[in-house]
Amino acid sequence: MKCPVCSSDNIIYDQERGQSICSSCGYVLEDNIIDQGPEWRAYTQQDKMERERTGSPLTFKVHDQGLSTKIGSGRVKDRIRLLKMRKLQDKIRVSSKDKKLVTFLSELNNEASKLGLPDHVKETAAYIIRRLVETGFARRIDRTTLVIAALYFSCQVNGIPKHLQELRSKYSVSQSEFWKALQRVQRVSKQSQNLKPKIRPGEYIPNIVDKLRLPQPIATKAAEIVDVMYKSGLTSGKGYLALSAATVYLVSTLMDVKKTQKEVAEVLGISEVTIRNRYKEIIKNFDITITL
Repeated sequence: MKCPVCSSDNIIYDQERGQSICSSCGYVLEDNIIDQGPEWRAYTQQDKMERERTGSPLTFKVHDQGLSTKIGSGRVKDRIRLLKMRKLQDKIRVSSKDKKLVTFLSELNNEASKLGLPDHVKETAAYIIRRLVETGFARRIDRTTLVIAALYFSCQVNGIPKHLQELRSKYSVSQSEFWKALQRVQRVSKQSQNLKPKIRPGEYIPNIVDKLRLPQPIATKAAEIVDVMYKSGLTSGKGYLALSAATVYLVSTLMDVKKTQKEVAEVLGISEVTIRNRYKEIIKNFDITITL
């Protein structure tokens, strides 16, 4: 919109008066504009949630995406009849073909809550599980292992630094079974363009520094080195956790805040050999000389 008087495009909308006004000359372009918003006011988020008359948004965390209705209590005289109706509705709500999906999603929500993962990670993992069940890739495999693999891949997609050793040790999942589940998750994810890992190796560094109780300057310098390696393509085919751990170990040695490779490996649950190999690669690529 432009002002017909001064040709200015600085038009503002006055909500109280329902007018469009030119902020340059004060000319009123429109008057008595209908307010399309709600007829109530809310000053807090809780107030807003209580007054809204719309339902909750669609979610993949529920088998029917949250489109079902629930029988409320209200002013009901026959309490026993109400409970019977609710019980009957719960049975009808889940069809026979959705029972497997309900079991998977129930376990996924429980495990994601235990790991303290945010809602957007749960949504991505729930979508992956839904696709696995629909395509038949959820057959003949341990349910918990498949759920953990979906959560791990969802963390990679959403940039949450969770490493394999942490999840495998927590749930006592065998390496072969986990890789089998992860292969199925990756096969399903290739069908969607949005499901691509976006995590960078530098995102593991704050957690590593915190666990080793190292000063912040080490995290800053280690992140700079890893970022240069990532942009140069030197991280291709390398485990991000081991690479970040080796960089933190290197920087701590250079800054005379020494931690042994054994200490770093034990804290992160990886082998000393892996850290040593990544450490040697970094020194070779950056031409660094270490004097112990």
